[in-house]
Amino acid sequence: MRPKVAFLARARNPDGEYPFVPVEIRKGRPVAVEGATYYLRYSEHGKRIVEPVGPNIDQAYIRFQNRELNRTRAQMGLSPIKEDAVQSGTLIADAVAKYVANLESSVAIGKKSKGTLGVYQTAVENFRDHCGVRSMHEITAEVLKEYERWLFENVERRSRGKRINTIANRFRFLTTFLLKNGIQLSKAKNPRQDDKGLLDWADVPRETKPDYINKYSEDELRALLAAADTDEADLIQTFVRTGCRDEEIVYLHWSDVDFKREQIVISDKPKYDWRPKDRESRTIPLEDGVLLKRLAARKARQTPSSGLVFPNTKGEPDHHLIRRLRKAAAKAESTGFKFEGDVTLHRFRRTYASMMISKSDLQTVSALLGHSEIQTTESYLAKDQSKARIGTRTAFKAID
Repeated sequence: MRPKVAFLARARNPDGEYPFVPVEIRKGRPVAVEGATYYLRYSEHGKRIVEPVGPNIDQAYIRFQNRELNRTRAQMGLSPIKEDAVQSGTLIADAVAKYVANLESSVAIGKKSKGTLGVYQTAVENFRDHCGVRSMHEITAEVLKEYERWLFENVERRSRGKRINTIANRFRFLTTFLLKNGIQLSKAKNPRQDDKGLLDWADVPRETKPDYINKYSEDELRALLAAADTDEADLIQTFVRTGCRDEEIVYLHWSDVDFKREQIVISDKPKYDWRPKDRESRTIPLEDGVLLKRLAARKARQTPSSGLVFPNTKGEPDHHLIRRLRKAAAKAESTGFKFEGDVTLHRFRRTYASMMISKSDLQTVSALLGHSEIQTTESYLAKDQSKARIGTRTAFKAID
């Protein structure tokens, strides 16, 4: 019996849906479906396979014929034919494998973090598996738009955050991968005639961000600390008074806390194969004494000492510090307090930056935060909504 491979098209119908429909073959030639991406559907080892083959009808039909031929040859005990590598160009799978291998090498020598590897690897491998084409030269604006639609339909829903932001980040990571392979994903906002970007600037998914600095207000900090137990308050005060990233506190060791010099040092932790972002060790002064007194009391009561300042119950790095914070926030909310926005650990960095800039300068605050570019720090400080509110209460008194 001749093995069955279904040749299908998927395009948007008037109801806004994307159903699979069979491709009509007339006189040995496929009939193109407007705006469609093509797929092959067949069974292999008892499992149903849906294989994307791209938006080009001629190339998709060749893949369909080759798939049918190879399945027939397999039934006859013959080796499968190989697709023309020259015709298909550089395979996306090969480009992705090379890209990920380079990232892994950068992680091994400390130029990139494991977290960076993880998000970029997820983005490019997801594109490889679901973009609908196999070779780099087949990537077009329509391929990217179809992939964006696929992401909207299939990206995992999260309890927090916005789906569009996840998709925007996937495209941001994908942009870097494509540039490494000589493909410009997006045109400039005001493109020149020779701009080779595939997508118009307006068509690229972008994050939606609040028009104010997402930091904690003084009222929110007071509510958190009032509701927190001693352990939770230690954590909150450490984040507020250091501006550290999540993992920098996860791996903070007692040897990093210099009580005599009144400072902490953020540095490599070879034991856990961890390095600070961009390999930038830094020293953060703690000269007001409040945090150091808390940490000294914490160290005295911590038995047995694991060496880590905030270990989990097993004495290992606690990668879920956010749970301690949300526990304190839940207790504050149970009293009727309402937080503006999500309660996150990263908001403490923005809070630290906003508080420090009033008593310091931008370059110093940037160094304390561990930013490699001062523009990143500037983005933490723009449009402070609390200052805007103070302004509206005081700026117009002269015209009362």
